[in-house]
Amino acid sequence: MFTNFEPRLFDDPDFKEDAVREVIIAPMLSRLGYHPVGPDRVLRSKHLMHPYIYIGTRKHPVTIIPDYTLLHDDRPILILDAKSPHENVLSEANVQQAYSYTIHPEIRCGHFALCNGRVLAFFSVDAAKPLLLLSFEEFKSRWSDIERHLAPKYLLEPRLRGMKPDFGFKIAQTGVAPETDLVMLGVRLGLYARITDSLYTATANCSFGEEDHCVSYDFDSTFLTPILAGLPPVLASRFREALSRAPYQASADLVIELDLKAHLGEPVQVQHETFIPLVVTEVLASRFNPEHVENEPTDIPPHVFRLRKAFRLVSPDDQPECVE
Repeated sequence: MFTNFEPRLFDDPDFKEDAVREVIIAPMLSRLGYHPVGPDRVLRSKHLMHPYIYIGTRKHPVTIIPDYTLLHDDRPILILDAKSPHENVLSEANVQQAYSYTIHPEIRCGHFALCNGRVLAFFSVDAAKPLLLLSFEEFKSRWSDIERHLAPKYLLEPRLRGMKPDFGFKIAQTGVAPETDLVMLGVRLGLYARITDSLYTATANCSFGEEDHCVSYDFDSTFLTPILAGLPPVLASRFREALSRAPYQASADLVIELDLKAHLGEPVQVQHETFIPLVVTEVLASRFNPEHVENEPTDIPPHVFRLRKAFRLVSPDDQPECVE
């Protein structure tokens, strides 16, 4: 992305704001999907017809013309201002200037960013601190974070920002063939859901390329019995019963640990996101593992059956005892 560039150039007094725009910001915007023409467009140095804003009854001049106004279908979605490598993008004056332009009635978008080459800072107009702050050395390794903040779909729907990237889609992008057998060991699934009488799905988190991902596993109803085989029978029965009635969901709370064989399924498009489920072809093993893990899900709706609430462990043998 940054061809023949070395960070030491930031210290060169001749490497100024125009160089930051050309060498750093322009290739980033192109990779993010912004172009001179099209639905996601870059507008350079947009002038305001009325270069001031009112705060109460006082008129405040807008003293900055940001380098980039990013548009989707001609609607501003992000203001991006370039700075010299010798300027502080977090200085109060620079942030306030970009903020005042962002909230102007002729702009009115929810986000703005500043970049001096050394640092990229991304802000919401509703937060005092930057939502994303990266050094140049992190631009490549954390590119997915840059995408989740500055790419058009995330600016249009910020809620997507909290969603982890899809594991199936990511490995498909690496060239893994759909028929390839994927053996997944020690999988601890979270939320199960019945899609139809014969189709179920369940989700898990995993690490891939030093980044957290979400995995969706689709499986035929015939696999439900071997999946629940590791649970004590009374817990398996209660879990199965929860999936048989509305809302046809049940959280395993990561206590069902599985060894699975699967392959890539068909891509599924959901609004701005594409995910590829893994289709289970064999359940190699099922274990009851109540040991707590880090980052257990906390967003399970209160009306959904939760397996951890259905039992308590009886020491010293850690045998589960069902509770009402």
